Amino acid sequence: MLLAIQLMAASQLPGCRSYSSVIGKDSIKPLIVEDHSLALPHWAEKGIRNAVLINIDTHDDIRWVQDKNIDALRDIYRRKDWKLFRESGSLSDNTLYHIGNWIYAGGHLGIFSEVYWVIPFDVLSMENPDLQMRRFLRDYEFNEQEIQTFSLHGRQFRGSFHGIPLTVCDIKSLPDISDPVLLSMDTDYFPPYSTVNEKSYLSALHEVFQALYAKKYKVLDAVVCYSVNSNYLPPYLRWVGDTIAAILEKPGMINKEPLEQLTLLQQIDNSYRGTDATEMLKLISSWMVKYPLPSLQLYKAYAHVLQGESDHAYQAAVESCKTDRLYCTGLPNIGSYYYSEGRYKTAEKFFVAGYAANPGMSNDLFFYGHCLRKLGRLNDALISYEKDEAINGTFPTRFLIAEIQLLQNDKKTAEISIAKAVKHLMTSRYAQVVNHETAGAIYTVLDYCDRVGLNDLARNLRNCPAVTSMFAQYPRK
Repeated sequence: MLLAIQLMAASQLPGCRSYSSVIGKDSIKPLIVEDHSLALPHWAEKGIRNAVLINIDTHDDIRWVQDKNIDALRDIYRRKDWKLFRESGSLSDNTLYHIGNWIYAGGHLGIFSEVYWVIPFDVLSMENPDLQMRRFLRDYEFNEQEIQTFSLHGRQFRGSFHGIPLTVCDIKSLPDISDPVLLSMDTDYFPPYSTVNEKSYLSALHEVFQALYAKKYKVLDAVVCYSVNSNYLPPYLRWVGDTIAAILEKPGMINKEPLEQLTLLQQIDNSYRGTDATEMLKLISSWMVKYPLPSLQLYKAYAHVLQGESDHAYQAAVESCKTDRLYCTGLPNIGSYYYSEGRYKTAEKFFVAGYAANPGMSNDLFFYGHCLRKLGRLNDALISYEKDEAINGTFPTRFLIAEIQLLQNDKKTAEISIAKAVKHLMTSRYAQVVNHETAGAIYTVLDYCDRVGLNDLARNLRNCPAVTSMFAQYPRK
């Protein structure tokens, strides 16, 4: 009798397998998050252990983490200090995990026993898929030793990543798993999947969920992520993430005609992809009264961008932001576009409005700093860069900060910044130079170090793999 009571009590614990729901049959209410790494503290606090994770995502999110960080996080985990656990996850320098490595952390904490990464690309259908998958992992910055653990099994590429069993597959090669699983779906999966398979978002959602339903997975818990932060998903596609969550809750949706507003959003997106701004505005004008959605207002803003009407774009983006603060990210996103077009004053207006409406927003601070610099406002640019660095870490922003300090002839402060930037880059495995602004700042720093005799810093900087690659990808102009 006592044993029966104990078993009954155990079944009430968070994360217990008896509470799993069958996908496609049962309603599953997912946690909806902005950053994917928020799944980790959620599942840690629920007490989930040794679960199989199915991660449907464009990114692997399993990057290597230093042992000392895992040890520190494990101590927090054992103490069940969930507030500190959450605070320990961000892209800033002194945190323990982030959006790029939360799965690695979860694996080493014992939350995940095995990981299936479902990719949106058609690599496994290519000729010589084993070779192609090795190239694919190399592109995702797996090193050769890590790649050697993988081998092809049908349409699955199986291996392990620092002790965590990892299988890379696609929607056509989903695993057969009878045990309950954790389901993680990142909305940023769908833009490349839609492009590769030449499908609309609604068709892509239908195809992906049909494949999941066919497997009849028992789902312990599910998380849906937007990933608009860091520009992994365009802000106007939040509706795709909302639709993922809606389908999980109402699995019969995919076997019915799409809701009218979803059909409308898809039609507008089709027109946007076809750069048919006139048709976009016609549809939005016809339906805005019935569906005063922030997504429609934001699509309206992008339609006006296509038509070269920045004032109308600004007005629509502001209205979208007023309707739902999550859509305020559209303002700096459009600001970054105008920055790339060299329209710096126009870009500034969008940046300023976005950050004023949502002061906690960190999107595109890096590009706002570039914009302010182009406008000759170096002190304001420094402030934007420093905000970006505090949120997103030292690299690459500290090099931009050092460059401005050199322009201001503040050599002493610049040299402190240079030393900090180089030290961080030397210990950063995944750093890459991905834009001309960063490359230009690094060239400026190298020239300064050579000129004033900071030989050790110059040598260390030149020897960094990210800088070695930069020389080929971004040669001096």
